[in-house]
Formats: sequence, C-alpha cells, structure tokens
Amino acid sequence: MRDAELIKVFNRRALLVAGGELFLFSILAGRLYQLQILDNAKYKKLSEKNSVRIKLIAPPRGIIKDRFGVEMAINKNSYGIQMIPEEITARGLSVEEILNRISELIPLTDKEKDKILHNIKKKRAFFPVFIKNNLGWEEMAKLQVKNLDFTGVYVEEGKQRYYPFGEIAAHVIGYVSDVSEQELKTDSDPVLQLPDFKTGKAGIEKLMDKELRGSAGETMQVVNASGRIIETLDDKKKKTVAGQNIVLTIDKRLQEYALNRIKEESASAVIMDIFTGDILTMISVPTYNPNIFLSEDTSVEEFNKLLFNPRNPFMNKAIEGLYAPGSTFKMITALTALSEGKITPNTRINCTGHMDYGDGRYHCWKTSGHGLLDLEQSLQHSCDIFYYTIATKLHMDSIQEMAYKFGLGDFTGIELANEKKGQVPSVSWKRNYKSENWYTGDTITASIGQGYTLVTPLQLAVMVARIANDGIAVKPRILKGEYENVFFPQMSIDPRYLNLVKKGMFSVVNKPNGTGKTAAFEYNGQYMAGKTGTTQVKRITREERLNGVIKQEDLPWKYRNHALFVGYAPYKNPRYAISVVVEHGMSGSGAAAPIARDLMKKTLELYL
Repeated sequence: MRDAELIKVFNRRALLVAGGELFLFSILAGRLYQLQILDNAKYKKLSEKNSVRIKLIAPPRGIIKDRFGVEMAINKNSYGIQMIPEEITARGLSVEEILNRISELIPLTDKEKDKILHNIKKKRAFFPVFIKNNLGWEEMAKLQVKNLDFTGVYVEEGKQRYYPFGEIAAHVIGYVSDVSEQELKTDSDPVLQLPDFKTGKAGIEKLMDKELRGSAGETMQVVNASGRIIETLDDKKKKTVAGQNIVLTIDKRLQEYALNRIKEESASAVIMDIFTGDILTMISVPTYNPNIFLSEDTSVEEFNKLLFNPRNPFMNKAIEGLYAPGSTFKMITALTALSEGKITPNTRINCTGHMDYGDGRYHCWKTSGHGLLDLEQSLQHSCDIFYYTIATKLHMDSIQEMAYKFGLGDFTGIELANEKKGQVPSVSWKRNYKSENWYTGDTITASIGQGYTLVTPLQLAVMVARIANDGIAVKPRILKGEYENVFFPQMSIDPRYLNLVKKGMFSVVNKPNGTGKTAAFEYNGQYMAGKTGTTQVKRITREERLNGVIKQEDLPWKYRNHALFVGYAPYKNPRYAISVVVEHGMSGSGAAAPIARDLMKKTLELYL
C-alpha cells in the first residue's frame, strides 16, 4: 500500500516537471520563431557589412523669458555637418582626406580644419565631431548629393541658440559657447560630447546651465558599409528631455529703454521693487551682442576690439563694478549718528567751507560754506562739513555695522556669477590689511563715502530700497518664481530716523538748491526722492587748491570724477528703488541724476 502511494506521488511530480519543461520550450520556440521568421528582415539588415550605431540626440535648450513671457533667448533651426571619425578610419580612410574632399564643396579654412582635428583628439572616436554650422540650402544639397563620397559625414538639422534682442540684456542673460576641455573632464553628462553642443559661459546661461540643457535622447541606426543610414529603429528610441524654461524678473521694455538712454556712457543702472526684490532692469554699458559667440563670421579683430575696450563691455558693472559711494553714503552716517544719540533731528551745524581737525583741514565741496544746517538741509545741499563734524563723535565700527544692515560691503545674493562683495572698512580691517592704525581722520573721510569704502550699484539700490520700505531687509532677485511669498525680516531701525532721512532725500530732488534737482519730475502727482554723489578719482592736491583746481572737463576721461545717483519713487507709498553710476561722469547732478529721472519716470508710466 505504501509503495503504491509513493509511485502515485512520483508520477504527479514527474508530470509537473514535464509540464514546466514543455512551457519553457514553448517560450523558446516562440522567441526563435519571432527572431527567425517575424524579425528576419530586420536582422538581415544587421548582418554582414552592416553595423548598428547608437546616436545621441541633443535636447532643446530651455527658453529664457522676461517677467511677461517675452522670449529673450531661444533656439532657431540650423543645418550643419558633422563626422564620426571611427566610421572613417574603419574603412581605411583618413579624416584629413575627408576634410579635403568636403572643402572642395564648402569653404573650410586651414584654421577650421585644425580646430576640427583638435576636437577629434578631445573626444572618443565614436562620438560625432562638428565640422561646420549655418549651412545654406545649396551647400547642404551639394553634400547630400555627394553623400557616398563622404563616408562617416552627415548633414544634420538642429537648433542653434539665438538672442533675438541682442545686447539689450546681455549681462543678465549671458551667452553659450563651445564645451571647454575642463567641462569635459569634470562633467560626465554624455550630452557634452555632442558636436557643436554649447554650454553657458556667463549670466543666467551659466548659472542655470544644467537646468537649461536638458537630457539627451538616443536612437539606434543601421548603417551599411558605405556609412549610409539603412534604417532607424524607432522601437529603440530614448526620448530627449527639453531643458527647463527660465523666467526672469526683468522687463524687456524697461531694459531696452534704459539701454538706449545710457548707451553713450560707461555706466550702469539698477531698478528694483523695494518689497519683492525683483530686479526690473539691470543695465551695464557699453555692452555686447551675445550672438557674436555663435557666429562664424565674427572676426578676431572684432572680438579683440570688445575684449580690450578700456570701458569693459564684458563686465556687468552693476554687480562687478566697485565704486566709492560718495555722498550717497551720507544717509548711513546720519542713521548711525541718530541711532547712537550723537545728534537729534534738531541738531544744527555751521558750515564755513572747511573744518580743521588735528593737523588736517577738511574741505566742503562748496568753498564759501553752507552756513547753519540741520540734518534735512545737510542732505538737501550735500554739505560735507555737517558729516565731518558728526564723524568726530562716531566710531568707525558703528558706521560699518549700519552699512552692513543696509546691504553695503557684502554679497547681495543675486543669482548671477561674479558678484563683488565690496568693502566697508573698520578699525580691525585697516590693521589687518594695511598694517596701520585707524585715525579719526579716516572716519571723517569715510563719513562722506570716500576713502576705503567700495560698493556696487546693486548694493546702492538695495540700500535705498531698505530706507524706502521702512527698514525691511529686502534682497534682490533676478529669477522670478523662486520665492513668491518670501518673508524679509524687519531691521532694528527707528522709523522716525528713516522718515527724517527720507524727508531729506525728498528735499535733495524737489526743493530749491537741492543738489539733485535735475532728477525732479512729476507724474500723476507722484515724485521721486534721492541723493546725488560725486566721487574723486584723482585727488586734489594742496598746490591745486592754492593755484586753482583743474576743471573736470579738462582732465583726461579716466581721471574725471564718478557720478552717482540713488533714489526711490513714488515718494508717498514708495515702490521702486534706483541706482545709477556713470563712470567719470564728473558730477552726480549733471550726469547720473537726469538718467535716473528718465528711467524712474518710465518705470512709473509702465507700472502705475
């Protein structure tokens, strides 16, 4: 009985094993049928003398737009030719020979050939190498007709970066150019190996390069012995992922207006929203057209003309230019003195045109003096003696602390590369960097924004924004949507003191004899408040004071004073801050203030 049960169990298990083997055999037979019968034609193409090539497909680069969706950096269709060195050498041909054949149909200079050969050495042999871009239809047709004579050479339709508004926002947007050898060494993204692939080199193009570039796709191609594509295997495709679109805070309309207004100068201008930090315009002139980095027609002479221009067209002066703030710094000195109780709103100081302190004599810009002035009047007339006097009661470290609160001498955090930190000195700073002691005379000089203090135009705009918004520590931004509901902390500044300074800034522009009266305008009952600044580039010597100071217009351009203006509008219910710096503009009231007037008026026309 027991033997019969064992035989019964064994038979069941044998049946299960046999069934499993039959199932596996049926799968194998089905796969063989598919390979040998159904896919016979496909694999016949992959047989002798044919080869399979995996081709990377470049993703579309993300579009850069202004705050209202105007496209500032786009991709346009282009035709180009490229080669795969491995396919050429595998058939006993040389790259040099193929390049010579191509040059019989389309122009290739020796320099271009050398560059192609250099690029081949940088990449693996199976990666395509760019030969020439921006082909015309006739040139492309010639190459297509001669396709069999150019083994391993392919005409491709692709996308090329293009900046439709050229120089309007070059320093903000930046530009793209060829992948560098350093990038190939440090970045493993295979898309960098594609021929004529570009990466961001400046501005937002550089900062957001990985987001903008996207991910490469793949396709499998069957090519015959002559290199001709026999078939593209659609079922073996990997889709490209387009780059992310970027929206900026700048307004193309205002950007264009600002550029046209100041393009004859060497200057910069910034306009920002005092509550959100949005940069509505950031201009630096002279500027450049970023399309020059993509055009094969750009000559070395043309590029060098920009590169060696003493007015630095490639520099974004708004964040890289460092300038003494001059009299625009007087608001910081005033707020320090008020906060420390060294002066009151009613303090009055007599200006006779100069002040003696220790062994030094310190001069006001108005040699005859301003007479008796309170704080509001000291700003209105930009009296130096008022600030020299209160500086003798202040410690430089206190002035530095106040300057830091208002964004001077430190990085703003703007989303752009190469921002300069600037500098507001202190007692320890001079000891560490100059190996010298700090003297009261240093504080006197610093009180009017001269000496060792250096700031950027963007920092000046931030300073004014924090004054105008009643002490909210707003930070600037150039990327829209990063933090729509951001919270900026309130600074510990008595609002009474801020109101006093704002009242003085209103007088600067809108009262008789104010140094900024050239910035005055009225738009629908709205006015601007501000402060001028003029900073020395060439020191006035004692001999010049005795024998007569050389007029600014008689000096070489590089020795003339810088001109500055900072302001905000509307005066009541303020919303926008502005800073303008004109290099060697001689006078804040003469050069910078009229520019600020026109830019701010245009801003109010667009937004109010």
